[in-house]
Amino acid sequence: MKRIPAIIVFLSVLAGCQKAEEATPAITVDAAFQPYFERFEAEGALRGLDIELAAEQIGAVFSDELAAGQVGLCTQYTSGIGIIEIRATTWSAADDLEREHLIFHELGHCYLGRSHDDTKDAAGFCLSIMQSGDGSCRYNYRNATRAAYLDELFGQN
Repeated sequence: MKRIPAIIVFLSVLAGCQKAEEATPAITVDAAFQPYFERFEAEGALRGLDIELAAEQIGAVFSDELAAGQVGLCTQYTSGIGIIEIRATTWSAADDLEREHLIFHELGHCYLGRSHDDTKDAAGFCLSIMQSGDGSCRYNYRNATRAAYLDELFGQN
């Protein structure tokens, strides 16, 4: 239970995806995010998907440019490039599973084209990793529920 305040801050606003017609940015993946990109590819492979994020032109960087309350954002450029921005203070306060959830959520937008989904079960728990973080459903991404969340994430494109 001691993680609840961090989780609430972590999920205060998951920004989603936006379209941009700005100049094409450089595609880089910060070293802190690379293991989670690799984990996303591996989890997809376990579910029969051949995912190569580098070939898809998806990058991820730390950003201080996010709006108040945003912890992550996927921006899709008209060139086809997707850039994930993550708030550094949120990242540094998160544990491994929270970091995975954040990167997988943003890759859900950038790679899988998923939108937010606040569907919940009878107990009010979110049924998707693509939850908006607005409190419509309760966060429940844990080791015990991880496989079900990832099955749901990769099962809908």
